[in-house]
Amino acid sequence: MKLLAILSDRRFLVALLLAWCWLLLIRAALILQSGVWPSLTGMIGSDLAGAFILAVLLTLAHGFARAIMVAALGLAVYAAGMHLTAHGTLFQLAFASKSIDPTFISGSLINGYLALLPLYLFLAWALHRLHRAMVPKPPRQQTGLMACSAAVFLSYAMAFPSLTTPANNVVASVLAQIPGTALNPMGTAISDEAVEIVGTPMDDPDTQLNFFYQRVRGDSVDSPPNVLLIMIEGLSAGYLPEISQYHDLQPLVTLKDLEGTLKSQGFRVYRNHLSLERQTDRGTFSIVCGRYPDFRRPSTKLLDVTEERATPDCLPAKLRDTGYHTAYWQAAPTNYMQKDAFMPKAGFLDVTGAEAFDSAEDIKGWGPADPVYFPNIAKRLKQLDQNDTPWFVTLLNIGTHHPFDIGEEAEENLAKARAALEGNTKDSDDPPLLQPQQARQDAMKVMETSLGHFLEELGANGTLDNTLVILTSDESGGFVRADHETLPLNSNLGMLAIRPPGPSDLTEYASENTITAQLDIPMTILDVTGRGKYAGNMIGRSLLALNDKKNRDILLADTYTGLKYFLREKGELMACTELLARCTSWTFDPNRVFGSFQEADTPPFLTLDERLTLFKNATTLTPSD
Repeated sequence: MKLLAILSDRRFLVALLLAWCWLLLIRAALILQSGVWPSLTGMIGSDLAGAFILAVLLTLAHGFARAIMVAALGLAVYAAGMHLTAHGTLFQLAFASKSIDPTFISGSLINGYLALLPLYLFLAWALHRLHRAMVPKPPRQQTGLMACSAAVFLSYAMAFPSLTTPANNVVASVLAQIPGTALNPMGTAISDEAVEIVGTPMDDPDTQLNFFYQRVRGDSVDSPPNVLLIMIEGLSAGYLPEISQYHDLQPLVTLKDLEGTLKSQGFRVYRNHLSLERQTDRGTFSIVCGRYPDFRRPSTKLLDVTEERATPDCLPAKLRDTGYHTAYWQAAPTNYMQKDAFMPKAGFLDVTGAEAFDSAEDIKGWGPADPVYFPNIAKRLKQLDQNDTPWFVTLLNIGTHHPFDIGEEAEENLAKARAALEGNTKDSDDPPLLQPQQARQDAMKVMETSLGHFLEELGANGTLDNTLVILTSDESGGFVRADHETLPLNSNLGMLAIRPPGPSDLTEYASENTITAQLDIPMTILDVTGRGKYAGNMIGRSLLALNDKKNRDILLADTYTGLKYFLREKGELMACTELLARCTSWTFDPNRVFGSFQEADTPPFLTLDERLTLFKNATTLTPSD
């Protein structure tokens, strides 16, 4: 009865109403900042849970504990706004350690949006002052209120498959993540016990499981071509108008000129390309090494190779051993994510990053903007192409990475273009902080122009005459569907476009509607260069293996939502929570994956033990001797 009396006490009800109104204000601020709209149903439930929890904190906290609460509230809202703007989700507590890396601080945290931190701290302080003024003597019933909060926490965690989708409440989300982060820092309770993946009878090729599938054509090649692998940070194929129309998407960015450039240059763009994970090091590992990325919370595969706990057996080494000059040229500093140590061990002979650019203006923040990066790379490729040795060069830009630095000249050009378009002589319109996703859109537009000029220059000087060009993305960032709360694979629509040395050679490649994944890129390169029979432990399916009639299965995930997926090419998908305990079933058209998902009332086609074992097998690398 005491608990009922405290919950119905006018003072607690005032705190609850105040907390709810404050959270609605914060919700509006986050939408204005990020441009990401949550689903209404989920938002109402999460904000009610967050309001109750915040009301309990306001009621019980006092003195130094309240000061910590105010500071934590302001910082959490600021971080949530930044993460929603960059990735479309609230932040994962398990990734907090990344924020203390000096390269990350200078690249992503020190920018114009830092001006919002004092605002959010002020709003948290204002909540504290209002509560003190309206409820000078809050009721005290610590045990009962804490028990109610625990019940709300449990109900909240069970109601939301992911604790970080936009509909989540920042207060409830952050606090609900604490137990899981502390008790299970790896993110997946992977069992050490061996479990046989039985699935279905092995004599039924239509239903047997093939999650670690390898297929190459394996022909020898008399004159292997050069290979240029271009990774664009955070690029989704959904940004191309024809792809978005094909899947009925509503993209935040439209890259019509890039689509036109790819057509005129003879590229084939794949419509159903799966980006296996989020974060650069995860996607890069799959593209370079032909293995699954790290699906756990901490991504340690690059570090395991760097510290010689595992042997990578990657694509660059296989090409290097056959006489290729292998180079990895990125725009960001290579010491971030240990790429300066990992890339040489993966087989790259020439590894450079931001340090390769001479001008201090070129390397502010993450590194050189795209208008500086791509012309520099074009010069290097022209010089490299003068040698008789075949080459394999991998690129990764940084201009389309948050905070989307495009350089002063590009900013001025865009401002002038907008002024001319709107008949306005002013250099700028609204302040950047009031233009949700405008920075991302501008960065993608500048990349589109820079990449187009880059490809045209390479074509004009003959560099592409004997070069296989593959355009892809390290990860797919950014929502491309209006309903991004309920539909699966919202941030897994990747980019894959291929241009062989001769346009007629496209007849040897899989059709544009084929389901492809990042794992297929290194397998295809091995096939094209005549090294397919040396695939070793790499998995994936070469795009040259046209006679492959088997359906395979693919593991993929979104580390920012914590969701994990099991996809079967025949048209089945399981979407599971981070701990793999709860799953929903979906069906899709294999020719139109992202535009045809339908929730199915069927049980999961894998048991919990099988799910855990599959992700354990995907995590395991070959131990070093």
